[in-house]
Amino acid sequence: MKTRLWFFVKKYYKEMLAALFAIVSIIIAYFYKDRPIYLWGSILIVFFSLLIYIYLKRKEKDFYFIELINRKDKDEWIGRGEFDYDRNEQCFAITNSAEGYIFSKCLNWSNYKMEFEFKIANSCMGIILRSISLSNYVMLQISPKGVNPHICIMGGWKRWNHNDENISLTFSEELSLDRWYKGVVLCDKENIKVRISDDLHKKLFDREWRIPRGIISVYYENLPGEVDAAKKWMNYPINLEYGTFGFRNCGNEKAFLKNVVVEKI
Repeated sequence: MKTRLWFFVKKYYKEMLAALFAIVSIIIAYFYKDRPIYLWGSILIVFFSLLIYIYLKRKEKDFYFIELINRKDKDEWIGRGEFDYDRNEQCFAITNSAEGYIFSKCLNWSNYKMEFEFKIANSCMGIILRSISLSNYVMLQISPKGVNPHICIMGGWKRWNHNDENISLTFSEELSLDRWYKGVVLCDKENIKVRISDDLHKKLFDREWRIPRGIISVYYENLPGEVDAAKKWMNYPINLEYGTFGFRNCGNEKAFLKNVVVEKI
C-alpha cells in the first residue's frame, strides 16, 4: 500500500502542484476581492503555475511503476510469445517467449535501477537489459541455483553459467519454486549489480557482473539449411551502452512477475 501511494504521488505530483496553486489563488481572490492588487496577484499565481506545469510536463519522465496486475498493463510492451495476466496468481506470467518482451518507454535509457517481484514456476526467469530491439540485449537468467548471464547480438547468443570460472554468480542457498522473491538490478555503465531477497526481506544474493568489452563470438542455433557447426559462430563488437528492460522465458520456462519499478540513476 505504501509503495502504491508513494508512486501515485510521484506520478501525479505535477497535477497536485497545479491544483495547489489554483487553490491558493482562489483563496487570495476570495479574501481580498476588494483589493485589486491581490486579485491581480492571484491571476499571476495561476499564470506562473501554468508555466511550471507545462515545463514539468515537457521534461522527460525518469521513472515508471508497472504493477502488472491488469491486462491493460501490457499496452506499452513489445514482444512475441506468452506474456499475459494470470488469474490464479493475479499478476503477469512470462513463458514460451523466445524473443521476449521489452518495455517501449525506455529505449534510450542507459543507467537505471530496476526492482520487481518474481516467482519461478518452472526452470528460470530471464531479465532483459540494455535492449534496443528483440535481437540485441543483455539477459540475466535467474535459475534456482544462480544467475546465468547471456548476451544476444543480431539474434545470436553468448552464454555463461553461474558457476563458470570468473563468473561466481551461484546462490549460497537455492531459490524455491513457487515462492515470491524481490529482485533489484542496477545498470551502471558496463557494471550490472543483482540483489535478491526473499518475501521476509532476507538478503539472499548481492553480486556484480561486468558486461565484456571488445569483440564477442555469438552462436546461431537455427540457421536455414545445413550449415557447418563452425560457421554458426560469428564475431560482433559489443555495443550495449543503452536500451530498455524486459523479460524473456523460452519454451516451457515460466515465471510470474509484478510490481516492476524502473528509475534512472
